Order: sequence, then structure tokens, then C-alpha cells
Amino acid sequence: GRDGLMDPARERLVGIRPIGAVRQLTAGAFLFDEGEAAERANAQGFVTSVGYSPTLGDFLGLAMVKHGPERIGQRLRMVDHLRDVTTHCEIVDPVFFDPEGARMRGDG
Repeated sequence: GRDGLMDPARERLVGIRPIGAVRQLTAGAFLFDEGEAAERANAQGFVTSVGYSPTLGDFLGLAMVKHGPERIGQRLRMVDHLRDVTTHCEIVDPVFFDPEGARMRGDG
């Protein structure tokens, strides 16, 4: 950006977790506001990686989302046109488990 400032609407890293009946998340899928058409012009971001958490018993993802950290708690719709998967998800902190680090320090 100009003067070294970053675009405030740029995509930033957040976590996502599935909240609907479909629990599948897929890397590369686009994210849309609920109720918006799943078209590229409406994309709010995309899923960068997905993993299964045995601790939480669910899939979790990392995503780049416009205004990401300011939107924690909001819901998005993940649409993977290639695999024909649509999942409702919630934006969460990208540190899903033990964000204070107590387990790592041994006092958790």
C-alpha cells in the first residue's frame, strides 16, 4: 500500500470451524457471506489448509478472510465448486486449542 500502510480490507488469517450438518472443510474452497451468491465477486476469502483435530473431534481450517480478526464469531458459507461441498462455518481465532499456552508450559 502507499506510505507502507496495508490495505485494511486485505485478507488476514483466521480459523474456521464447521457448524452445520456438513462437517467437511476443503482447502482451496471460497468463503461467502451467508445469503450471498457463491460467485467470485462475492468471495470473502478462501480456505488455506484443513486438518482433523482428535482433541476437538472435528475438522478445523485456516483461512484468509477480508477483515478476518474483526469478524471472529461471524458465520460464512464455504463453497467448493470442484468437489460440490457446501459447509456452514464460523470464524474463530486461528489458535484453536489452548491459546494461552498452558499445556505447552506444562501447567495445563
